[in-house]
Amino acid sequence: MTLKVLLTGLVLAAVVAPAPVNAQGNTYFRTAVLFESYNFDPGLGFGRIRQLTIPVGISVPIGRRTSLALSGGYSVVELTADGATGASDAIYGPLDTEVRLSFDVIPGRLIVLLNGSAPTGTTVPASELSVLGAISSEIIGFTAPTLGAGGDIGGGFVAAVPIGQWAFGFGATFNKPMEYAPIENPAVPTRLRPGAEFRIRTGVEGPLARRTYVRVAGIFAKRERDQLNDVTRNGVGNRIIGYVAVNQGLGNANLTVYGFDVFRSDPQIEPTPTGAAILPRGNLFATGLRIDVPLGTSTTITPNAEIRISSQATSITNTSLSKAGQSIRYGAKVRQQLSPTFALVLDGSLLTGYVRRNAADIDINGFRTGFHLEVRP
Repeated sequence: MTLKVLLTGLVLAAVVAPAPVNAQGNTYFRTAVLFESYNFDPGLGFGRIRQLTIPVGISVPIGRRTSLALSGGYSVVELTADGATGASDAIYGPLDTEVRLSFDVIPGRLIVLLNGSAPTGTTVPASELSVLGAISSEIIGFTAPTLGAGGDIGGGFVAAVPIGQWAFGFGATFNKPMEYAPIENPAVPTRLRPGAEFRIRTGVEGPLARRTYVRVAGIFAKRERDQLNDVTRNGVGNRIIGYVAVNQGLGNANLTVYGFDVFRSDPQIEPTPTGAAILPRGNLFATGLRIDVPLGTSTTITPNAEIRISSQATSITNTSLSKAGQSIRYGAKVRQQLSPTFALVLDGSLLTGYVRRNAADIDINGFRTGFHLEVRP
């Protein structure tokens, strides 16, 4: 166990972005082509969602203690209405370009972060807002659940200290979104400034036995209220996130069992040009497992499965939570090390579940497939 591993995990949690984290290492490039398609029984107003996403990320060392990471990508989303001949809506365009600069102040102990994103994402016509609402489903967990915003800037730090064979990590980050127009050419011009967010995170990891390793982490996030056309509106409020994972060696394989919980303590009322979008108090719980099985010296197969359960309040005034849906995703990844420099990962999974709407369960089923290319020059 190394403090560098814990710092890397905390950096990943500090800046939620598809860019790889290399914790002051070598140049690292990653890209992928991912396609997913899900069918819905009648009751939601749409019958199928398909998304093609091409994320790109690179991490480059600058000197001995500094590294620069950039990420971006492109996404195409198509939503088909209920019925075989239902009309389709589509959104396509680049994702926000995100930049992260990390400086190793005390090697293996303290990393300082600066991050930001350019407003290079997709501005959505009012007629296609339903597509954005559909891909934000936490029950499915789309590859790209949002298609960009107005950019942001932020920073923070992550640190780790040894406690015997264990390591304790902690950090804090601050993020300030920029004002932008979320809707393309609305009847009434709209400028949205999301509230600034402050996060505190902590974690501990270490061995329980010779081949048993445990990681536990927690995050508290608080966001200021949003402003719409310079008028303050209700915000997301507080979120509490917990994560635990246990890794167990089994012969030449490794089994990882994990779980996480995201609790949103306050309701959100998000005004839009087409009416108020209500996001009530809610909770998302997930648990899953994966097992890495090496096949020779250059191939690893990883069967995996994850269950997600979503609960929400029935209204913004009701504090009790009721089940909003659940899903199970299961599949496998195959990683092939083509050379010391190149690695190819093939990924495939199936999903089944349901969304609860007006006391009725609406079934979902679909799949995700794709490949990832990793390059370490």
